[in-house]
Amino acid sequence: MPERHSEAEFAEKLRRAAEVEAGAGAAEPGPVPVDDLIRRGRALRFRRRAAVVGSAGAVGVLAVVLAAGPLWWPGGGAPGDERVPPAATGGASPAPSARDGAGGPPVEVEPYERVVISDTLVLALLPEGRQNFLLSSPEHFEENLEIAAGLEGDNIRPDSVSAGYDFDTDPLVYGAWRLEGTPSRIVVVPEDGDEEYPATLVMLTGEPGWGVYYLDAASIPSLAGGFRVVAYDADGEVFADLPVAMPW
Repeated sequence: MPERHSEAEFAEKLRRAAEVEAGAGAAEPGPVPVDDLIRRGRALRFRRRAAVVGSAGAVGVLAVVLAAGPLWWPGGGAPGDERVPPAATGGASPAPSARDGAGGPPVEVEPYERVVISDTLVLALLPEGRQNFLLSSPEHFEENLEIAAGLEGDNIRPDSVSAGYDFDTDPLVYGAWRLEGTPSRIVVVPEDGDEEYPATLVMLTGEPGWGVYYLDAASIPSLAGGFRVVAYDADGEVFADLPVAMPW
């Protein structure tokens, strides 16, 4: 199990590493926006965990890793900073919980609208990018929304789904779907069983073709052996069946 550090400790390590890199001539000296990196890392914490994308007959891997890009930008601004979404309006939308209302038709929401998943998680769908969505803690939602607006999104193939998971706080399986119509349902099936667990579907109002699903994984006895995400179209036919392996 990797050692965990507080954000303050991690920020100090980033600053020291940046000073060493600059001293070695690896980059032009300049201010290092470590706090911005921390915010970006917080915004992407779920997408860093694990994400896979696929479609019938093809499976690819998509990992959004903060360290894959430069640690700072000489101009002081990061890519996408100029793309700021309008302030979210209205109150939070209490989407059906995975235990109570999952398996029904998609919940329709407005762009940037805060959708409550649990006490510690909220969701928003963004019109920027392709299949772009945000999972965030409620207290950091506004700042993370600005960051997410500059990201590409999952950008998955037609008739496919992406999948990710996080077990640090509230156990969650989540991802995006892309389909010309609207899925009738998306389910999670543990590899060591055959029971289907229906996910909650969320989509932007008036924008069919893509959306997000999520499932409270606490409702599943075990995912230790991995799981599959199976998506059904409006006629009940499978349009995506994506296996997800656990790293342990």
